[in-house]
Amino acid sequence: METVFSSAYCVLAASRAHNQTDGFLHPRRERDCVMMREGPRGPPFYICEDIDDFDLHVLNGHLNKKGWVLQEHALARRTIFFTERQTYWLLS
Repeated sequence: METVFSSAYCVLAASRAHNQTDGFLHPRRERDCVMMREGPRGPPFYICEDIDDFDLHVLNGHLNKKGWVLQEHALARRTIFFTERQTYWLLS
């Protein structure tokens, strides 16, 4: 497995899954946002709730409690984590 994970260009991690048979590409809950403008003709910008919590979503997630997930984290150089709240891109 060392060769597989360390040679992979990118590893996809289904961090939102509860077990190995769960899917991970499900619709996400919409975030609460407020649209603002700088002046009457300024372009809109959005202020949204903060959802960045890598420890909670990935490190303490359901799938991360499985022993075989440790080798993915330790050996992969680039990982995309799909969680219930957002997607994380990690380079190591």
